[in-house]
Amino acid sequence: MMKRLCCLPASALLLSLVTLQVQARAIHECIAVPQASIATDMPAGLDEFEQHLWTANTGQVVSKGTGTLLLLRLFSESPGVIDSQQFTKITGSLKGYTPSSEGMPEVVDAHLTSGGAGFAHKGDYWLSHSADVELHQPHKGDGRIEVKVTAVGWNSYRKEDRSFYLQFTCQLKEIPVEKLSAWQGGGGNLLVPPDSRVEQNACNHFCNDWQC
Repeated sequence: MMKRLCCLPASALLLSLVTLQVQARAIHECIAVPQASIATDMPAGLDEFEQHLWTANTGQVVSKGTGTLLLLRLFSESPGVIDSQQFTKITGSLKGYTPSSEGMPEVVDAHLTSGGAGFAHKGDYWLSHSADVELHQPHKGDGRIEVKVTAVGWNSYRKEDRSFYLQFTCQLKEIPVEKLSAWQGGGGNLLVPPDSRVEQNACNHFCNDWQC
């Protein structure tokens, strides 16, 4: 591949690089979920593989409740690049949230999980149960929020920690618990968004579509 690229004219090489950049994909979702709580009980009947994946989503699975949750879902991949799928999920409770309220609510008790979607079943991911999340609204009235997340996650597979600092802007949308996709916090595939390329060959097994 390198030999072929070196022999291309500059214009063709630039076009090839631009094409590769366009193929890369990133997803940022910011979701408020009313009448919700974080699910803490692992479903019965999961095999060892599925249990590892459930544990990778500790603090990210949503069930009916009485509070309001904030779900931050980040996913990136480069089609054609092996093991390029990376996920980061943050879930916390929103204090003082109402859809029409002015100002940004406080985020408390936030959990973070992050890693490669293809390695979570081995326990290779980072977990934090004390992520710090700040919300700001740069322009009032347009529904967009600026998110800042800082956390230190522990990877029990690698026996190491990692510092996280995330900053991005997204549109805050409200979704009821029963309308959440599995990726967002419902049941099913927990680590890969529903429109991901790997989802096209899904085997509908709990959270291991990328292995099918």
